[in-house]
Amino acid sequence: MAIKNITYQRVINLGNYESKRLELSAEVLEGDDAEEEIARVMEMVERKIREDAAIKFEQEIRQLKKILRELQTEYDMLNNQKENLQPNAKPDPDPDNIPFDSGSSNDDPTKNF
Repeated sequence: MAIKNITYQRVINLGNYESKRLELSAEVLEGDDAEEEIARVMEMVERKIREDAAIKFEQEIRQLKKILRELQTEYDMLNNQKENLQPNAKPDPDPDNIPFDSGSSNDDPTKNF
């Protein structure tokens, strides 16, 4: 049997319910080694589909890094706004240093004894 055409197809999962299909067909000329042509076509499809998927992933990584930088900037801005909204907070009073009311009618501490 003489092989006249070779077709190789590969489907790769890209994630997020996406996939990519690449199919390549080649004609085998008289005198060509069919096994070598099959290997060549398969290698070309595998290399190309992975190369294209890698490009897509690199683009997604760049986009995610951009979003991360924008979120970091927004976080810093909101954090600065929060600090500016807080009034100069006075420290909590020391519970051991609470002054007595000087206007009290009970000025004599021995009166209760």
